[in-house]
Amino acid sequence: MIIFSFIVFLFSNNLFSQNESFMGLSFGYVMPQGDFASNDFAQEGAGYGTGGFLFGFDGAWFPDDYLGIGGSITFINANIDKSKYKEDVVASIKEKYPDLELPDSTEIKFDLGVWRLVNVMVGPHGTFHTGRFNFDIRALAGFSFVFAPGSQLQIFHKEDQLYSTKRIKKASPNLGFTIGGGIRYALQNSYVIRLTAEYTGTNATFETTDEILVNDEITVVTKETDFPINNFYIGLGIAYHFDMY
Repeated sequence: MIIFSFIVFLFSNNLFSQNESFMGLSFGYVMPQGDFASNDFAQEGAGYGTGGFLFGFDGAWFPDDYLGIGGSITFINANIDKSKYKEDVVASIKEKYPDLELPDSTEIKFDLGVWRLVNVMVGPHGTFHTGRFNFDIRALAGFSFVFAPGSQLQIFHKEDQLYSTKRIKKASPNLGFTIGGGIRYALQNSYVIRLTAEYTGTNATFETTDEILVNDEITVVTKETDFPINNFYIGLGIAYHFDMY
């Protein structure tokens, strides 16, 4: 009897059935994955990424009941484990420049930004509708614009600058993907509440320029580094169902 009542709840109530197409916005929590979350300084491409947030606009148009075309524009802000990165940078300096003396009264100034990404994706979007619920799955591809954090470290002793390094990273446009799904629950006024879970990935290549000052001598080092950037995120949002016909 309980099972029968649940089935009736899902499949009845056709008076409230909604159009499948939608557009909306969402907010979410981002969890860096793989190399992007690594804090191994010896590993090129380690991102030192920690949790962040996502804000996005997305939607889908369904020419039939199950398959449509979806798209999204998302903005991701991922924080960095600054204390660990600073510790590793200072240790690397001491190892690279053993003649550089750092007295106990040494002052270290460190500034580090955050990772920022803008994803523009489009691709197939499938849905299954029952009662007020839609169960979605999609696989999108497109462009990821990655803005890497710049950094600057300065070491002073009695107001004399012993060491300084400034790292400059430019934005990197890349191909990327998004796969995942979600649940939509329809209200009676064409609005829906959404829960989503998705995985995004891209591979960013940056030309990194290090300007290093040691004992009043400036050295400029430029190299290219690959950063695999992968994130898993969960989000909550609101959308509006519409009819294209």
